[in-house]
Amino acid sequence: MYERYFGLVDAPFRLTPDPRYLFLSRKHAEALAHLRLGLNESSGFVCITGDVGTGKTTLLRAFLADLGPVVATAYIFNPALSTLELLQRINQELGLTSSSTSQMELVDTLNAHLVAQRKAGHLSVVVVDEAQAFSMDLLEQLRHLSNLETATEKLLRLVLVGQPQLRTVLGNPDLAQLNQRITLRWHLGPLAYHETRAYVRHRLAVASRGKVTQVFSRPSVFLIHRFAGGVPRLVNMIAHRAMLAAFVGRHRRVGVRSVLRAYREIGAVPLPGAAARGRRVAWATATAAVAVGLLTIGVPRDMRSPRDWLEATLAARDGRHAAATPAAPGEPVAASVAPAPRVPSLELEAASAELQRRLAALTVEDSARTATDAVLTAWHQRSLSFDETGLPADLDRVARRRSFDHLNFTGNLNMLGLLDLPAMLEVRLGAGGTRFVALTALDDRRVILNVGGTPATVDASFLDRVWFGEAHVFWRDFDGLGPPFGHEAQGASVARLQTLLRRAGAYHGAATGEYDAATADAVLGFQRSRLLAADGRVGRLTRIVLYAAAGGYPQPTLAPAPGGPS
Repeated sequence: MYERYFGLVDAPFRLTPDPRYLFLSRKHAEALAHLRLGLNESSGFVCITGDVGTGKTTLLRAFLADLGPVVATAYIFNPALSTLELLQRINQELGLTSSSTSQMELVDTLNAHLVAQRKAGHLSVVVVDEAQAFSMDLLEQLRHLSNLETATEKLLRLVLVGQPQLRTVLGNPDLAQLNQRITLRWHLGPLAYHETRAYVRHRLAVASRGKVTQVFSRPSVFLIHRFAGGVPRLVNMIAHRAMLAAFVGRHRRVGVRSVLRAYREIGAVPLPGAAARGRRVAWATATAAVAVGLLTIGVPRDMRSPRDWLEATLAARDGRHAAATPAAPGEPVAASVAPAPRVPSLELEAASAELQRRLAALTVEDSARTATDAVLTAWHQRSLSFDETGLPADLDRVARRRSFDHLNFTGNLNMLGLLDLPAMLEVRLGAGGTRFVALTALDDRRVILNVGGTPATVDASFLDRVWFGEAHVFWRDFDGLGPPFGHEAQGASVARLQTLLRRAGAYHGAATGEYDAATADAVLGFQRSRLLAADGRVGRLTRIVLYAAAGGYPQPTLAPAPGGPS
């Protein structure tokens, strides 16, 4: 509709996973490198995880399109398969006979084909998309296929791609053998602000064959990034509607007003972290209103980013910003008053640089030890003893000594905010290697990180640059629910679960001890409301979030202390 108006030959922000529009941020380039490396690694699985809408499928399509004729692929994306149907689908995708109803015959046919392929110098790859939704039986069947091998190498390359919950699924003790065979892992997180700017320019350039890149103003791109949380799919949704709004208004550039209109139009769509990180969007909306009010001023050249401009604007208005909700015609505009940010952006940048210098001065072991101590201190637990070494590999033993469970996962700030527990994060300093920090507080824009025993307040964007999602938390199963369970369970554990769900407002029945339909619906509803994997199983992540929702347990939170970041 608006393509010709803006000088484009294609719609730049369609939601279909078109490989032509693949934007290789640093995270996406690393993920693609892991996929390609997996072709040469014949010893195990490749596992790529990423938040919803971060471009996993687009990345996969680009990877598959670039393989060439010497690599045969089976692309599996339907989790509603039996183990027999899975084998039939793999054989069918590889061009083999797939009508047999004998699993043994299907595997023998596949094995003979793979041996012939390797003798001819060809490779075969099975790619499983949305793997977090696959049953344990299907995942176990894939593990069995990984046993097809010669004396020197595996015959079948296997790639698992899924949402962050895939890490939880693979953490199930019943899948320990599969988890141990994953030799290459990578997590796709949301884009940083500078990556969103480059992403928008890239898609415009592709859609215009290199002729158009400057359709959006810098403040409008900043707001798109904040509203979308850096998630490419949501960037596409908002950018498309904003371009349509600008076209209807006959504006040659997409400005803040068009973005705000687009955001209002898709307001019914749950943006990332709505349950746990809604304040971030609220901050973006409030600052957007200031941007609208001062559009005529523009962004001064000495400001390093639209965020600097918006913060300076807030300060200039004595900490006051207009409410983001537009008034109806003829109604007065109500103003909401909030304190200006306590720490200017430049000071936060200086704090980030100082924090990076402090991290570089520590050894890996020292950073892991001090980060662990900071998490233990938050729990009011004793510090590490002299014989507790080998961190982070030995965190399980450290946890058990203090009656904790240890959870290692790959996630993002939204996930950490949802768990609401102090965490030990693995960060990377480029050539400086890996270090560890303790996250002890966070809010909409800032985090408190403990480095070497000293806390520091920095902008959350610092983690965008150095943290790739690897995290460790200590937690307690306060009510002793026991091993993960689902509809097969009954008895005291289920009764305690029902009591917890009732305290969290998710269940209104009695504590019967029966995992009945009402209990299953309550578990699924709770998981969906918290953006967890809605599998009906009461695993570690579900319990941590449930204990926090029920309240009344002696555990720390990530809420900043009075006078902390705000």
